[in-house]
Amino acid sequence: MTPDSRGENYITHRPLSDSQEPALTRQKGLDFEGKESVNPEDVTGGTPMNPATQETTITREPTLTSITGLEHLLKDNGESERATRTGAAVVYLRVSTTRQMNTAADLDEDGNSIATQREWTLKKAKELRVPVLREFVEPGQSAQTIEKRPEFKKLLRFIDSYPDVKYVVIYMRSRVFRNHLDAAIVKRSLREKGVELISAKENFGDGYMGDAMEAITDVVNELQVRMSGEDIKIKMAHKVERGGTVGRAKLGYLNARKDFDGRLVNTIDVDPVRAPLIRWAFEQYSTGQHSIMQLQMMLEDQGLTTRPSSKRAARPLSTSQLAMILRDPYYTGVIRYKGRLYPGRHEPIISKELFLAVQKILDGRNRRGDRDRTHFHFLRGLLYCAECKEAGRDSRLVYSQNTGRGGTYEYYLCTAKQRGLCTMPSVRLDAVEDAVARAVAAEEFRTEELVEIRDQVRHALEEMQSHEQEEKDALRKQLDKLEAQEDRLIDLAADGKLPSSKLRERLEAVTLQKGAVAEKLARTGARIQRGVDRVYASVDLLEKPRELYESLPDSARRNLLGAFFKRLNVLVAEDGLHLTSERTEINETFHEWQTHHRFAARAHAATKRTAPRESAGSRPDSQNRLTQSKGLNKTVLVGLTGFEPATP
Repeated sequence: MTPDSRGENYITHRPLSDSQEPALTRQKGLDFEGKESVNPEDVTGGTPMNPATQETTITREPTLTSITGLEHLLKDNGESERATRTGAAVVYLRVSTTRQMNTAADLDEDGNSIATQREWTLKKAKELRVPVLREFVEPGQSAQTIEKRPEFKKLLRFIDSYPDVKYVVIYMRSRVFRNHLDAAIVKRSLREKGVELISAKENFGDGYMGDAMEAITDVVNELQVRMSGEDIKIKMAHKVERGGTVGRAKLGYLNARKDFDGRLVNTIDVDPVRAPLIRWAFEQYSTGQHSIMQLQMMLEDQGLTTRPSSKRAARPLSTSQLAMILRDPYYTGVIRYKGRLYPGRHEPIISKELFLAVQKILDGRNRRGDRDRTHFHFLRGLLYCAECKEAGRDSRLVYSQNTGRGGTYEYYLCTAKQRGLCTMPSVRLDAVEDAVARAVAAEEFRTEELVEIRDQVRHALEEMQSHEQEEKDALRKQLDKLEAQEDRLIDLAADGKLPSSKLRERLEAVTLQKGAVAEKLARTGARIQRGVDRVYASVDLLEKPRELYESLPDSARRNLLGAFFKRLNVLVAEDGLHLTSERTEINETFHEWQTHHRFAARAHAATKRTAPRESAGSRPDSQNRLTQSKGLNKTVLVGLTGFEPATP
């Protein structure tokens, strides 16, 4: 076909004038002359130096200098010749851990990782020639699903409020999506809103092939995440089995890096400031005299605070944080991981025995009808209702303050009365304190009796020390028994015969008991000596107890009463207030010895008046009878509670 046969709309090539360059006579594909130059800014409506007001133009032949006759097309129907990138964009940046936020924080406020993502996403938005309305930063949210990321939820709500948003620019899909299902759901949700998700570092193309590549990438990303997760789990478990601590150090400890054989190793050190306060908290709560709220206020007064961070200043512990600390066996030198306890390399702050004592109090206070009080009195927790005891109930008297016209009145009342189960009237505090002072006075021993008790304790100590090896053998047998019990529980776990939650609880209890027995085994001799010292101290308290009691402050009075009594039962009768005491084991042993000693002394005196005088060696058992008459029989004092551990 010749040029003339293509119709009147197509013209042949014309000779070039001297003023025209050969390469710029006409636009490729258009059979007319170019007669007028057109500046790019006249076509786009912007300026080359202001990309925010430009829209990307379709690339043309570099030989084009003039277009004639199509100006109305560029103005009215220019969308066919202009880029489809219109609207605005938002940027979503994310890191998995706060450590990434802190990396190079001295150079960039949000850390090096966020700064890098910001640079690439803004660069991509600039290439798209669209303005960025807002930036959303997800700091340290290691969530596997979109639903657990608050900043991404804010982004979706922002898109609903601003219809101009047409693009969500991200660094890479692996930064946003951890599984392919989330990726597909979010992509569909954004498309329904007319929004496109664009990766700054990845170019998948358009159409169904681009969609396929995105889906494949999301599946591969999920695979890598799951493989990395399994690898991390194995490494964490291995670290725990070797005694290492996973994660940030507990309050009372510090994360540290130390040089071991030329290598810097992450390890745990005791916090010299907070560790003594943590130990003190366990010791105070084990006395049973303080509620968690009272203990929290005392710790705040002593200056115990959380560790400061870059985002949050140090602040006092809350009651819930303190309760978690009191329940955490980590402070005994073990690590709880996946429902099991492992020996840790970190230094214990408290003993396992102290930890178990605290758990016993916590468990007891979780019972119905027994809770922490807002008021405190040194008799709290020691007084019980005698009327309820007769009825088969175990009800404490609680301290109460009532404000009237004459001021504040202090009472003790039965907890069962509050539930309508008891008729005991409220008892004024001064009447209770007087009755307690009389009960303390009744604990007094004569001086000569105390001398004999001290002598007997000294003989008992010598005999107990001779049996120390037997005690150690008994502890070793107990330890073997616990280990066998632990093995049986592990076998049950392998067989799946017990629910996992119950199995974890029983394994944890056995592990703690093993630790407590091992501690006893390691310091049996020292404990015996401390037990003897405790007995001597208890004997000293019996010399003039009322004078001592009245000279002490309230906090020390509570300790003295705890040495004498387990509980005091209060009965309100017509003739007044009566107390019946339940003594501690060691105090009860002293009083049994006292009763036996006085009875034997009276019987011996009566025998001396009626029986003929015998020589000292005339009867072989005379010395034994004389020893027993003085209350010095070995069976009474050898097993005194307080000699820890007690002799067989």
